[in-house]
Amino acid sequence: MRKRCRNVVNDSREALHTLATLMPQLTAHRSLQEMLEIVSRKLGAALAWISVDDESGSPQVVSTGEIACHSFEVTHFLASTLLARHARAWRVICWKEKVGETLFIPLHPGYSQLQSGVLCKIISHDGACSGYFFLGFTERLNTLSLLKPVAVIVVDKLKDYFAEIIARERMAREMQRVVTQYKILFERAPVLMNSFDKGNRCVLWNAECQKIFGWTMAEINSHPDPLMLFYPDEEVRRRMRASFSDAPLSDMSEWHPLRRDGTPLTVLWSNILLPDRSVLSIGLDITERKKAEQQLALKATTDDLTGCLNRSTILQELKQRQEAGRPFCVLMFDLDYFKQINDEWGHQVGDAALVHFCDRLRELSQPHAALGRVGGEEFLLLVQGDSKTAVVLCETLRASLLARPLLVGDNALVLSFSSGVVVVGRGQRDSSALLIRADKALYDAKRSGRGKTVISDDHL
Repeated sequence: MRKRCRNVVNDSREALHTLATLMPQLTAHRSLQEMLEIVSRKLGAALAWISVDDESGSPQVVSTGEIACHSFEVTHFLASTLLARHARAWRVICWKEKVGETLFIPLHPGYSQLQSGVLCKIISHDGACSGYFFLGFTERLNTLSLLKPVAVIVVDKLKDYFAEIIARERMAREMQRVVTQYKILFERAPVLMNSFDKGNRCVLWNAECQKIFGWTMAEINSHPDPLMLFYPDEEVRRRMRASFSDAPLSDMSEWHPLRRDGTPLTVLWSNILLPDRSVLSIGLDITERKKAEQQLALKATTDDLTGCLNRSTILQELKQRQEAGRPFCVLMFDLDYFKQINDEWGHQVGDAALVHFCDRLRELSQPHAALGRVGGEEFLLLVQGDSKTAVVLCETLRASLLARPLLVGDNALVLSFSSGVVVVGRGQRDSSALLIRADKALYDAKRSGRGKTVISDDHL
């Protein structure tokens, strides 16, 4: 046996001195493994292990020493030992010799090497047995009377820290499990997750980012300014950098980064400030949803056939322009002899005539003009300017329809229209009255022979 161990066993002063130097080293900030190594080294043991039940009731075994010992060997040893001693209560069991034969199978090196040993129950504060502590030595001990109390004192010291150590190690395992889960989530989540450091280097870039944007993290970081790949405009990049500064905005904000192929995306970004002051950006690609919303909005406000605004939308536009208080003109159009076109050529040609008329009118209208279909072959156009502007537009449109007739097979169909014009001045807020005036002017144009434009001279 090592000299230190013989002194502990055979000399009470040495035992007290060993305990005095050992106890301060058994602190809760150490792991269970570290504590066992200290005890084993201080007492000269060839093997030391602790077996305690974890939260599921399964034994957790920690061992150290020059003789290897596995958890299944400890479990078998405890079962055989407790079965033999179950008839009486005990706190400490000692083996003067051949403890290795009880602990190991014959082929194990410890079967013949391990001689003496001491097994202590770990008694919790409520008096229940919460585990076991074992020390094994490679030489036989003739006197165990001092080793027993030393082992009990060590166990009493250790048990004060077991709950904290086990809870800490359990938390560490749980944290590792959570970290692993988050890593899996980070890589597999169907949301965009990335992070750029203070130098604008990309430090996190999950699989969804690579899938949506088309860039790998290595390719991004090979660029002098990675954000330029997504936001070519310098001002946009400045605002993007500000959004994940030291005080990032947590609200979802809409941005329009570019894909690798230059296609613009619509992405909702939100930023999370992490404890290390880095910022995690979480995004949701809503490009397709945005397109669908735009298509629905377009369908709700647009005439399916001609692409003009529908009746309710053009009337709402008229009201808004009146409320704005700026002068503008209202032109009401009606295709001449449209019923004859339908009767002679069929409704399919009639539909083509409406589309052809609207296409020519849109080509000639101002950029901010609003064109709407208010009836079968009746249309409303809102333009800036005075009556002269409206008349010039109508004459230009007639010339365009003459120069570019609707082709129906080998036939050229020249479309004609009548129109009524109302100039809207400041303070004219009655939409119904305006429409009545425009309709009356249109009626006058048709009654006077069609193919004409009449300016309303009525007053509200």
